[in-house]
Amino acid sequence: MKQILSISIVLISLVLMPACRKAQVFQDKGWKITSSPEDETISLSQTELGLVFNQLQMFLRNGEEPVRCSGWEVTAGQGTVLITTEKPQQTQWTIRVSETGIDFSCTDPKGFIQGIAPAGEQRIPCRVASQDNDIMYTQMGFVSATNIHNLFDMKTDFLIRFPVGSRLTRNEQDNRLMNIEVQLQDGEEILLIKDYYTSEVGLRDNQKTTFKPAYTPIPDHFKSAPTGWSSWYCYYMDATAESLTEETDALAGKLKPYGLKYVQLDAAYTRGPQANWLEWNQELFPEGGKVWFKHVIENGLVPGLWLNIYGANYTKPAMADQYPENFYLRNKSGKLVQACCSADSTVVRLDYTNPEVIHKHLKPLFETLVNDWGLGYLKAAGWGTWMDYYEENRDHAFNPDMDSREAYRKGLESVRNIMGDDGYIVGCAMHEIGVGFDFYNGSRSGGDDYANWSGEGHWSGGMQTFFNSLFGAGYLNGICWWSDPDDVMIRDPLTFDEAKTIVSTISLSGQAYIFSDFVAEFSKERLQKFLSSEYNIGWARDYPQLVKPLPPEKLALYQKTMPAMPIKAMDLYPYKTKPACCPEPTSYPKALDLKVNAVSGQYDVVSLYNWTGQDTIKTLDLHKDLGLVPGKAYLAFDFWNTIMLPVNNNTIRESIPKHGAKAIIIRPFLKRPQLLATSRHLTAAYSILELKWDPDELRLSGVSKTVPGDRYDLYFYIPDHVNTGQVTASVGHVEKKLLDDHLLQVSFQGSETTVDWSVQFL
Repeated sequence: MKQILSISIVLISLVLMPACRKAQVFQDKGWKITSSPEDETISLSQTELGLVFNQLQMFLRNGEEPVRCSGWEVTAGQGTVLITTEKPQQTQWTIRVSETGIDFSCTDPKGFIQGIAPAGEQRIPCRVASQDNDIMYTQMGFVSATNIHNLFDMKTDFLIRFPVGSRLTRNEQDNRLMNIEVQLQDGEEILLIKDYYTSEVGLRDNQKTTFKPAYTPIPDHFKSAPTGWSSWYCYYMDATAESLTEETDALAGKLKPYGLKYVQLDAAYTRGPQANWLEWNQELFPEGGKVWFKHVIENGLVPGLWLNIYGANYTKPAMADQYPENFYLRNKSGKLVQACCSADSTVVRLDYTNPEVIHKHLKPLFETLVNDWGLGYLKAAGWGTWMDYYEENRDHAFNPDMDSREAYRKGLESVRNIMGDDGYIVGCAMHEIGVGFDFYNGSRSGGDDYANWSGEGHWSGGMQTFFNSLFGAGYLNGICWWSDPDDVMIRDPLTFDEAKTIVSTISLSGQAYIFSDFVAEFSKERLQKFLSSEYNIGWARDYPQLVKPLPPEKLALYQKTMPAMPIKAMDLYPYKTKPACCPEPTSYPKALDLKVNAVSGQYDVVSLYNWTGQDTIKTLDLHKDLGLVPGKAYLAFDFWNTIMLPVNNNTIRESIPKHGAKAIIIRPFLKRPQLLATSRHLTAAYSILELKWDPDELRLSGVSKTVPGDRYDLYFYIPDHVNTGQVTASVGHVEKKLLDDHLLQVSFQGSETTVDWSVQFL
């Protein structure tokens, strides 16, 4: 049951005389209403939210032109404010306060109100579940749309719900403000929903203990989700120092210039009775783990590690010759039990109700890994199963009275303190969303995926598991943490069309962009040794003929969609599912729509999907599907095919191959030459640092961040009867090519420094 904040108001003053020119303030139940007779406006504030609605004014619609009402006389009584306006005609406006909200009404049916609402980085436009239209929305920058009627305050977990039909548009003078227009309708109120994520969405719906997950805003450590590589879905339990060194070198050369930052090793390194978190398996890492960390850092990348902090090697622990017996949590039979997901049974469960485990094991371990080795990315493994195990065996614990979630979080807190604001911590999917709030920068939001489309012949569900997690838990992304739908993979047997669907989706979602494909070349010896391993090599055992580095055309898909951008959810509800670990939406969206407001402009980037097994015609209604302005002209650019698409009657209609997606950049038509896209990034926002149109000189110019030695393309729309004049760039040689009557391509080689470019039109 949603909790609606009561805002019934007892007004202090009964009559505001017109002769009184001082602002009148009324306060009750955490609310403050200020009436300003000087400029005849009202503001609404709330104790927890601050300013909610400012400069509220009354209007009558006279044909197409609104007329502001003036000549106020304000009278007030308990729960009601009556405003009588004299111009343009005598009209009465009533503000009624109830237990569920504020209701505005007017004696003239043409009456409506306008005002301004704060809508900066921490108060964002959003949609709720009742607005689902089979399209998923995300946002980057200060955006709006015709079908967005709500604002969410990230600091307080309040949702401000304006009536359906309200218009929320960005203030042109200050994009951190939203212009609000509310049509007055019977039964429609402006509501404040308290504890929106906690209670309305239902983060507490599946709690298992006395711990009650509650909304916590995302930590202000990282402005976007991480971009990196993981060893797991390539090498599984046979990740060797040789293979990781080769992959690190290849990643540094081929993808670091495109925004890749992290290189993460998964579980294999603790395999065997002599290996622990610091002394790695000698067969796999003969020189030890610190040497590989050093190699990653020397390549300008950040080393990451899978590590289950809730387990340790019993016979050879990391921080002492032997730990006391009360460091371990035994089962009811008195036996030690293997920690979840670890390489083998040598790693057993620790007892985190014993504070000494934190002080003498966990803290010195991470001080070594972080401060001595240089660990900057931690995948905190274990799926939360330690909590289940503890609940079943708590009678044998050091402190059986401690709640399992409290003990679990104490370990996370210690790691967070040592890794600091610069260290990224990603959790594994677990029982109830929220256990890792405050400490995780992000979390896995579902199960393990697998490098084929459907998971046929494999327990994982393949890349369908990836899509389940991405769509089902997208509502948390950039709000509570950076969601991690598990690793991206695009290698064969995934087709090129399937690969484009995968990279388009992760790029426009803003979620963790961690991929796990082979990038380095294999020597004959390394390949043979890997394929003949006696240990689990997962996918490679099923597809030995496909174990090879990505071909250039697939590698280019990563290069055109990395890094993860500062994109957060706009649909603040689980997509066609319930809030849970490992969500399973009943269907996938027709499209994913990223709304952008950046230096590169204000526009939408849409991934239009075909989830079926055959080529299909798909349509996109720009108004109904995307909330764009009806009747306004738009341009559409097909990013992957670098062509203009026709827009007919506000509709795009395209054939899409099976399992494919068409990535479309949709911009308002400006009746002049305009930038459509760049080759560098699907969002068109990553590389454009400055963009300027000079109407007097008919010149479009900008500054771009490029990849040294890599060709950089700019795509421009040219209206009828406009020609291209001189094209220049600070790197020297520039090529221009007219791809069709309205599409110009400008190309030059990337540089170490930013590139100034200019296109003259005639």
